[in-house]
Amino acid sequence: MHNTRPRPGIRTSIIALIVGATLLSGNCAFADSREVSLDIPAESTASALNDLARQAQLHILFPYDAASHTTTAALKGTYTIEEALTLILVNSGLEVAGTTEDTITLRVVSKPEAAAERPTEVIVTGSHVRGGNPTSPVHTISRKDIEVSGYAQIGDVMRSLPENFAGGQNPGVIAAGATNLANQNISNASTVNLRGLGSDATLVLLNGHRLAADSFYQGSDISGIPLAAVQRIEVVPDGASAIYGSDAVAGVVNFILRKNYSGGEAVARLGDSAQGGGAQRFLSLLQGWSGKSSYLLVNAEIDETDPVLAADRAFASAVPADGNLLQSNKRHSLFVAGGWDINDRSTLLFDGMVSDRTAEGSYHYSTTSAKSDISVYTPNYSSALTFETRLGADWKVRATAATAGSRNSQRFAYPAYGITGVAQYENDTQYAEVTADGTALALPTGDLKMAVGGGYRQEHFASGDEQDVSRHVTYAYVEALAPLVTPSTDRVGLKEVELSLSARTETYSDFGTTTNPRVGLRYVPVDDLTLRATWGTSFKAPSFVQMYDPHTLYIYPGVWLGYSGAGNGFLEWGGNPDLKPERATSKTFGFDYSPAKIRSLKISATWFDIDYTDRVLQPISNYVLGLSDPLYAPFVDWNPSSSTQAALMADVDAVYNSTGAPYDPATIVAILHNRYANASAQTVKGFDLSYRQTVTLAGSRTLNLFANGSWLDLRQKTISTSPETKLSGTIFNAPKFKARGGLSYLDRGLSATGIVNFIASEDDTGVMPTAEIASWTTFDVNLAYDFGAGSGRPGWKVAVIASNLFDKDPPRTVSPASYPGLNFDSTNASIMGRFVSLTVGRSW
Repeated sequence: MHNTRPRPGIRTSIIALIVGATLLSGNCAFADSREVSLDIPAESTASALNDLARQAQLHILFPYDAASHTTTAALKGTYTIEEALTLILVNSGLEVAGTTEDTITLRVVSKPEAAAERPTEVIVTGSHVRGGNPTSPVHTISRKDIEVSGYAQIGDVMRSLPENFAGGQNPGVIAAGATNLANQNISNASTVNLRGLGSDATLVLLNGHRLAADSFYQGSDISGIPLAAVQRIEVVPDGASAIYGSDAVAGVVNFILRKNYSGGEAVARLGDSAQGGGAQRFLSLLQGWSGKSSYLLVNAEIDETDPVLAADRAFASAVPADGNLLQSNKRHSLFVAGGWDINDRSTLLFDGMVSDRTAEGSYHYSTTSAKSDISVYTPNYSSALTFETRLGADWKVRATAATAGSRNSQRFAYPAYGITGVAQYENDTQYAEVTADGTALALPTGDLKMAVGGGYRQEHFASGDEQDVSRHVTYAYVEALAPLVTPSTDRVGLKEVELSLSARTETYSDFGTTTNPRVGLRYVPVDDLTLRATWGTSFKAPSFVQMYDPHTLYIYPGVWLGYSGAGNGFLEWGGNPDLKPERATSKTFGFDYSPAKIRSLKISATWFDIDYTDRVLQPISNYVLGLSDPLYAPFVDWNPSSSTQAALMADVDAVYNSTGAPYDPATIVAILHNRYANASAQTVKGFDLSYRQTVTLAGSRTLNLFANGSWLDLRQKTISTSPETKLSGTIFNAPKFKARGGLSYLDRGLSATGIVNFIASEDDTGVMPTAEIASWTTFDVNLAYDFGAGSGRPGWKVAVIASNLFDKDPPRTVSPASYPGLNFDSTNASIMGRFVSLTVGRSW
């Protein structure tokens, strides 16, 4: 038996380690909510257990010979003891045999149970290779991070991240005033918008499977993902089309849900804002069962949020009192996951989720207009079935079939314009995929690991009676990870060097084939420091709306289009089936630093650069200036002949005459061509910095410190002839700097957390000369007590959370939003004010 201890003189303690009586599962149930910062490379299980003991300050007793013959994936980031030990023991043949106050004892799983062992796949998001060290930056949000945040909704967790922009399809975004409609909140969904490039440029995965797009802007709605079922979130803010295909331009977010959980949790939360409105009610019930060869997890959630009216906020006094600043929202979700070991080599896994969301709101388009109402109902679903089997000693083959979809029904009434109706959108995706990974070759420097795969995907979109279209995609990929030098613990300056190569090709039924490569390098000059770099290309397929939106022609008075003389103009509008994919080239360089003398300290930094071309947009962003602004000259045909007009009118699906007079070809002075086109380009550069450290105090007390910040320089050329415009740090766009940091004090069952959130000042470009919008700083506090921590048994938990503790209003803007009186930037600041909640939970 190998005895692993921390260095002499360092006090070792485990705040709460619970070993249940579930030996039938092949692993003892255990739980330790203490958070530790780990930097454990991919190595033998024995070495990983030694590193865990040293870095987490534990005693771990284990059979050294048995642990020396298996390997583990790298663990880099913040984990609870439960998470770290579970990941290290995957496929090790070891289990928890018992615990005392300061010792964990492991043993070899008995033969009958070893045959029924359920492997939990350890693949870090951003790679298909098991056990590989990532060359891309990976930001892991652990279960403990989620609990410390105090948030009850998964969207709030993501919106708090510095590398994520809260604009676009997100609750609280109102009349964002941007010419790009994709930055507006149309469906009240919650989406991820890394680097501010749009929610459709971030790929969202649930347990590694694609979610369907939402509404007509094609970003995935994450609001239905049950927060209680989330084990961790892995964020890769780097182009990843060579790994995952379309949409992964800004990066990938993978929501990884709990597995092999035995026990139950019930959580209730009540919260309200100090200024009124926005009250929340949340209820969650989770139950897991784990046996010798199977497990099952079920989670149900109900979440309701009351509206916030203009009358509830003094800073919105110019808005009609009954107008909404925040829509009401009701959500129900059900998640089921399970697994069954068919034999000692094969496993069947499944997960499924259904949810529905209803949002309602009212708005005024002017201070004197009648109230306009909107109601949005959105049911979503997703499911996946995976069969995996081991071939030989190392290779694993997985076959997956998955489906996901969303329905979006918007009922609207605009009495000021005499318009009422229902807009309906359907998005569905199904795919089948086969992947395999393992050791391909034993090189002199180490094992060459590879992953290969391919599949077929179908995507479908429908919009009422106007559109019903689909596309088919076939794809294949390959990925290789090779050590360039033999890993050494003695060689200074060249400890480890790993090269990662990947490529993916996809063939679309509606626009052709695209192939994207990626290169990654990981270099360890000394034990404390890891350097990493990546280069790759990414792409995003044009959306169905961009390709197949009805081809429409509007006849407007010339003055509406910026023409100073008499006459009328044509405005051509709609989709373009000849669109090409949007393309990007991404580069990153970064480091991870964790000194051996202070193993709990981790500092990570990443520089990133994205060159995003062929962006799809309607080039005349402000058609009121369409005939007067020289920037739009390439898209204007002056003095079209009668035959040209007739040909255009015959080609469109509909013609709308808003001149108040019959159409007369002689009055048409120009045609503005404003169909979707590959006309825009964006460049993104910036720097991410993160810091984490755990400080051990006297007794069982610890202090966890953390900070994350992101600097962003986002620029855009609307069309090739236009000058470059800076978007980051301007109103209704991603901030130029966003940060979040704090500390947590832990003493057995007691935890106290303070967090500061900061968004840098912005430029109000809606007025001339440009005005400054003040920076915004808020503070959050979370006080919690776990009554079972001291006894080592599950029990009651209570938490009191205050967000925006000092009740700070959004900074005032000079230019108004699209609705009158809304002089604030809702994409970067919340109208909620101080929000206090009480959470009560019980585990068993």
